[in-house]
Amino acid sequence: MKKSTFLKLAMIVALMVTGLTPAVVSGDGSEPWVAGIQVANLDTQPATVTIEFYDTSGTLVYTYVDSTPIAAGDAKTYYVPAILPDSAATSFRGSAVVSSERNIAAIVNENAGSGANYDQPPGILRGSYTGIRAAETANSLYMPVALKSYYGFNSQLVVQNAGATANITFEFFDTSGVSIATYVASSVAANASAIVELDTLTPTTGSIPSGFGGSVKVTSASNLAGMANNMTSGVLQTYNAFSASDGGTTLYAPALFNDYYGYVSSLQVQNIGSVSTDITVTYSDSIVKTATGVGPNQAALFYQPSEGHAAGWAGSATVTSSAADVVAVVAQKSSVKASNYNAASGGTTQVVAPALFNSFYGYDTALTVMNVGTVATNISVSYSDGLSASATNVQPGDSAQFFNWTEGHASDWSGSGTVTSSAAPIMGVVNEENIPKTDGDWQYSYNCLAP
Repeated sequence: MKKSTFLKLAMIVALMVTGLTPAVVSGDGSEPWVAGIQVANLDTQPATVTIEFYDTSGTLVYTYVDSTPIAAGDAKTYYVPAILPDSAATSFRGSAVVSSERNIAAIVNENAGSGANYDQPPGILRGSYTGIRAAETANSLYMPVALKSYYGFNSQLVVQNAGATANITFEFFDTSGVSIATYVASSVAANASAIVELDTLTPTTGSIPSGFGGSVKVTSASNLAGMANNMTSGVLQTYNAFSASDGGTTLYAPALFNDYYGYVSSLQVQNIGSVSTDITVTYSDSIVKTATGVGPNQAALFYQPSEGHAAGWAGSATVTSSAADVVAVVAQKSSVKASNYNAASGGTTQVVAPALFNSFYGYDTALTVMNVGTVATNISVSYSDGLSASATNVQPGDSAQFFNWTEGHASDWSGSGTVTSSAAPIMGVVNEENIPKTDGDWQYSYNCLAP
């Protein structure tokens, strides 16, 4: 039977090693980094999961086979330090391929901090992104947000080669859309990762100035999967790179904020076409903002606190482009917590959230689902523990929120959810947060997946 495969890029963070056993720090004395992979079984039969770990050169380090299949409709977390052997766990930095004979979905959570459970300051950082199906890899990727000493942020760009050995080229564009530098990672092997740290990068051509806050296009003769970590010493924001098929002339962002329980947001939209375009953002509170003449590969920033939204506002947005396909990343930030998610160019009548929590190691989740269709719809959520939730008459362009800690799930519950819409396509995002914690970045966000 054909396997469903995801390429995992995580477990790679600037100047640090990952997949560590809990008591070991990296060799340079930095805080340790670890990762967890949450896999949801979308099938009606149990799923056996295999995880292959590759180092940054593409060498297979270890193959883990779960002897206990994931039940139909259920989910399981694979904590990397617990499944790697000691010989690999103390120094692993790389990528992974997760596969099954069943249809699966997955996300990756990245964690940093001090102490046995990586939950002590300094340096508490959290980031999340979705697994990339093999069929979703592409030979061109787009990253709308790349930073070098930009208000304290630096970016790490990670691209995994999903095919044969090939060069991978990163091209950097400033805020006016001018190509200012390129970097070529030569002869990247199959399953290997090219890792670009903007704060220390020496480009192959051109230069990237301090204060850079631009966009990136990545190309190769081989298919690629990619993600970005944008971080300061205090917060981490992580998102998936986009392929051309992810773009469109209309995008949807379900969760945007202006001082909503201390959170603000921004929306950065990149033109991935070949001609200039005008980009318009229409918010659910009826505010409309436009950026005109956005050139190819250029990104336009929409910052919600400066747009006139009411204090305490939480809402959604529809992005339209007049002449070219675009992609976009949403950044969410409070004084101590931060995360990213990807805007979507469309939806389906069913999506899956692989990781949902109620007081799971202190974490709770909020699931936000947006109606991206043209008619009102009813939205229902079926959880892996048998509970359910619903929202009725959700209007086009609006979102419904499901706060999982209020729905009766058992304390310490970790599971998944399947979201179904009665009449219109939907898309969704999940925010994971340890709400009482205020001493670090205790938040993740990720996009729901189509089954």
